[in-house]
Amino acid sequence: MPTPAHCLLASTCQKCDEKSELEDHIKMLSLWARIRPCYLTVLLIAFTLSDSLSVCHAEKPNIIFVLADDLGWSELGCYGNGFNETPNLDQLANDGVRFTQAYAAAPVCSPYRAALLTGQHPARIGIMDYLRPNSANALSTSHTSLPEVLSNHGYATGMVGKWHLTGYEYHSAAHEIKPVDHGFQWDFAREVKGVGNGANFWPYVFRQQPIRWLDIPANKMGANEFLIDRMNEEAVQFVRQHKNQPFFLYLSHYAVHSILNGKPALVQKYRDKHPPGKSSREKCYLCEDSGHKGDSLNHWASDHNPHLAAMLESIDDGVGMLRQELKDLGIEKNTIFIFSSDNGGETNVTTNHPLRGGKSELYEGGIRVPLLISWPEKVPRQAISSVCTTNTDFYPTILEAVGLDAPDKQILDGQSTLAAWRQPNTNPPVRTLHWHYPLDQPHFLGGRSAAAIRRGKWKLIDFFDTGEAELYALDTDISETTNRAAEHPELTTELKQELATWQQHVAARIPSPPLLIQPRQLTFADHFSDGQISPRWFFNKDWSVENEILTRSKAGTDSTRIFLKDTTFSDALIRFDFRLGDANDIRLVTGTGGHYNSVIHIRPNQFFLQTAKDPDGPHFSYRHGECAFQFDPKQWYSMTVEFLADELIAHIDSNHIAYAKHPVINKQRQYFAFQSDRGAAQFDNVQIFTGSLGSNTEANRPSILARANRHPVPKTLQEQFAIEKVNAHERLFQNDPEYRRLIIEVDRLDQQKAERFPEVFRTHKQIKKSISEMRKKLHAEDPRYKELLFATYRASREIDQYVIAQHPEYSSLPANQQKERLDKWNAAMRELPREKAKEYFNLLEIELEAQRRLETAYPQLFVSDEGIAQSRKVKRESLKNIPEFRDYIEKRAAAWRAQQDYLLTHDQQLSGLNERLLNSQTP
Repeated sequence: MPTPAHCLLASTCQKCDEKSELEDHIKMLSLWARIRPCYLTVLLIAFTLSDSLSVCHAEKPNIIFVLADDLGWSELGCYGNGFNETPNLDQLANDGVRFTQAYAAAPVCSPYRAALLTGQHPARIGIMDYLRPNSANALSTSHTSLPEVLSNHGYATGMVGKWHLTGYEYHSAAHEIKPVDHGFQWDFAREVKGVGNGANFWPYVFRQQPIRWLDIPANKMGANEFLIDRMNEEAVQFVRQHKNQPFFLYLSHYAVHSILNGKPALVQKYRDKHPPGKSSREKCYLCEDSGHKGDSLNHWASDHNPHLAAMLESIDDGVGMLRQELKDLGIEKNTIFIFSSDNGGETNVTTNHPLRGGKSELYEGGIRVPLLISWPEKVPRQAISSVCTTNTDFYPTILEAVGLDAPDKQILDGQSTLAAWRQPNTNPPVRTLHWHYPLDQPHFLGGRSAAAIRRGKWKLIDFFDTGEAELYALDTDISETTNRAAEHPELTTELKQELATWQQHVAARIPSPPLLIQPRQLTFADHFSDGQISPRWFFNKDWSVENEILTRSKAGTDSTRIFLKDTTFSDALIRFDFRLGDANDIRLVTGTGGHYNSVIHIRPNQFFLQTAKDPDGPHFSYRHGECAFQFDPKQWYSMTVEFLADELIAHIDSNHIAYAKHPVINKQRQYFAFQSDRGAAQFDNVQIFTGSLGSNTEANRPSILARANRHPVPKTLQEQFAIEKVNAHERLFQNDPEYRRLIIEVDRLDQQKAERFPEVFRTHKQIKKSISEMRKKLHAEDPRYKELLFATYRASREIDQYVIAQHPEYSSLPANQQKERLDKWNAAMRELPREKAKEYFNLLEIELEAQRRLETAYPQLFVSDEGIAQSRKVKRESLKNIPEFRDYIEKRAAAWRAQQDYLLTHDQQLSGLNERLLNSQTP
């Protein structure tokens, strides 16, 4: 029967190994002889496919990548540590290659992990610091990640442990991107909220928190289940379950991230081995919860930390378990085994000696990491490599090792180091490595906002906060004790320029740190990643998201805005990235109650602040601080905007600042929009934080004000006069009662004119408002109007449904983005010849006819701006000889002249400019 034969084939293939392969083939030949001829062909095909898959799988090596968290370069025995016991990792080093100059792409967690999975530098990805629990900056699914490539080519892909490439739903993050979204077919023990709390034992709940902090649904190892042990066990199970196909296992430990908390017996073992160092903390939650004072249980011992040693031994045990499982399954020789750390050790609980610094710093102690690689018969044993490599290299190296090409669309910053794996003792060419780590304020572990470059033996650190640079010769000064920048000024300048060139190449952003306020809660963020665009944007045909960037269409209207709905903020920090392109004016517009009141203008050679007319004051428009700055239209910049009470500042960096102080600023805002003229400007990484008075604000204010006036914008005399006239109007109105009386008189006459002759003096806005009110009334009372209006809606929906049928992917888009796509598609279709889209043009004719009927029946509802202006002109012409009309015109003109004369003669600044302007025009 066919079924037993099929089962026998499957069973035979599953048991096949190197020793029994010949015997199995003989058995199969005997089986074939007994099977009826009608089944022979089917059986032969099945065997051939099974044999082909077996050969194919055998040619593809398995990959196990074990990543420790915050493990310093010198923590392992094989790197010279005499306190921690790591026999399995030491044996891994003995069985393969130990790298002495392996680097993390960043000195903290999330950027390393993003770089590992994408092969790109964190600055290119846009994840340059660890992600906060409510972050909206999850790793974009537009990347073709390493596990995704492997999964697409027959690999079983699994992850155990720490993810940290997303915000979390539990913390109200706008999106939560999970390992499955990046190619992992299975994952276990992924965090579901903030990490680092020391709750390392079942039930994995920190203090009184309501949920487990990671995704472990049930206990498996008893009441004392320990997180590292459970993760090790699940990793072994994954290997066992996928022994018959190539697999990629990413075992991402939470250890040895603080709060350190190891198994009690092992902790005591290391206490007995060496007295723990002095505690770096006076308070320890874990000690307090167990009835102890201070840090008497040594969780924060600054050296010889027994918890770190105990947790590291548990990681080491897992490495031993995995390697033994590979041997037992007979697949050790076909498995690449990699061990490393995501950044340097935390100096609160360890020393990275002889390296300087630690986690969060760009000194060697923060970025140089252990790296061990074993691949029997492919990689030499007992080898030590001094090749400079960084974790962006794993993506191309692993793909080359398994015989796969990198995806065309995935830009790679890393380079394959497979040759260095195979021949670790060769002298490679000099390589240049880069780091980019901008911070708003120093990291709580001491790290500063900086970038770094290493070229050969030389390493330069460029500190953003002070502008200072440090230069070290690592071949003789691995501890970075002697700054050589003063000795080598030309080399320092050269390396700084090379670093700046690289930063431009990867579009690295350097946001200007806050100057006035202390940021608090993130209330909105959008990084425009695929599938993560906020539904709060009100898109129109002028705006779209292209390549994960908010883009203003070049073919749109002359000046257009995109609004953010449902936003409220007062004291706040706003940050956004922008690229001008060929735009001549882009703006961030904020306001209250549907009206804008505070605007940041950005132009090719400057940026400045403006407040608008506000009837609540009343206040009039005012041009505030400005800053000259030559923006490269092709380059990205980050703008930081701060609102604090009645103050507003915008800055590109700490030296290029525009400042404003005005009562209209001191309001709660519900209005947020970007505006651009016809040019194709772009925006990215929009963030809004609540804020409060910073601890150093008052002390810093004089310096802020001095820097705000440092870069005035060159202007012609006419430009100066035009700006000053606007400002003088507001100044005099607020401070001069007589001028205020003149303004009130002009306003009174304007109101009288509009009431007596509305056809001539009503504004466009007033007319549009009356038309809108008319439409509402007709909708409520006129069935004929509703019938014709709904006919246009139905015709429009027919076209939308037709378009969606051609592009089913549009159906899943949020309504605002779907509308933008439909508008763009419609515009493109209308450019085609009719014969190429007959069905579409038939639907379009139905829509146009429905609209024609509505406009014919109710022409008063469809008056254009040009029509309004023409109607007003005709009416004015018909009234010009009527005495009453002429009297109103003359009275208003006289009042306006009196107001203008007073303005020009009573504001000292404006009067002086006016005199200069008149003199310049005199022959």
